[in-house]
Amino acid sequence: MKTTPHASYGGGVVALLLACTFWGTTGMAASFIPGINPIVIGASTMGIGGLILGATALPGVRMVWKNIGAVPLVILGALGLAVYSTVFYIGMSWAGVALGNVIALGSAPLFAGLIEWGVDKQRPSARWLIATAITVAGGAMLVSGRNFGEDGGGVVRDSSMVTLGIVLALVAGFAYALYTYMANKLMKPHADRPQGMGHRPVISTIQLVSAAPLLVILIALFVADPGQFQNQPLAIPVMAYLVLFPTAVGHLLLAVGLGAMPASRAAVYTLFEPVVAVVMAVVVVGEVIAPIGWLGLVVVLLGLLVLTTESRSR
Repeated sequence: MKTTPHASYGGGVVALLLACTFWGTTGMAASFIPGINPIVIGASTMGIGGLILGATALPGVRMVWKNIGAVPLVILGALGLAVYSTVFYIGMSWAGVALGNVIALGSAPLFAGLIEWGVDKQRPSARWLIATAITVAGGAMLVSGRNFGEDGGGVVRDSSMVTLGIVLALVAGFAYALYTYMANKLMKPHADRPQGMGHRPVISTIQLVSAAPLLVILIALFVADPGQFQNQPLAIPVMAYLVLFPTAVGHLLLAVGLGAMPASRAAVYTLFEPVVAVVMAVVVVGEVIAPIGWLGLVVVLLGLLVLTTESRSR
């Protein structure tokens, strides 16, 4: 079986941080097209982006799909990605760009570690627990430092909608963890795939399978409400950016990262994404973060440093 060489750990870290930089711009970009249904944004970016990723890696997709043991993992990973795509943008829309990102991506490492613990009986290391605790604490500080009453642009958020947005962000975090866990599982050696599978074929296959239901949702929503694109001159360029960079390029970089480390560790590195998102939310969108929230950003970065120290000490 032909496989793609895995990146070094350092290369995987660089790829993940670059991917996070792209992902951190998604909320900011979506804020430029407020009249578009957030489900449409998620379904189009991941649906069309997934189609592009799959179409540009068809030999690898066929290789993965021919492996019978890989199919259930692909389907579960695609289900996680599809759910994440649809609820993530709603969570950001209801809870705010900064808070939605922090909750969704901040909860993903915890969920990834719990999935590995429950399914693989692989207990998290003490340093992973410490790093996760630090980053979650930083996320909590960001939440407490979020001032909804002072957002720029006249945005007013009802407290009940913020609560629902947080719940959806947690669902997105679990779905994202499921997606990365299944992808990482496919890349590891197994009885019916002794050398594992390359990161590009795995991610492209999961993306392509998840694109099918997302494109159906996109078409249905467009037919139901075609008028939402009126008076939205930035809709096409913004969604094109989201398709090409955060989705297509970002998930290829994620594939490199997952090929270099376990899903639980990769998920902690993706906590750099909320840091980028918060900065974008404040500088571009006009959301207001209190000093304790900014301190939370520093704490999140400290958690990443703790995790990096573990990898270098091995």
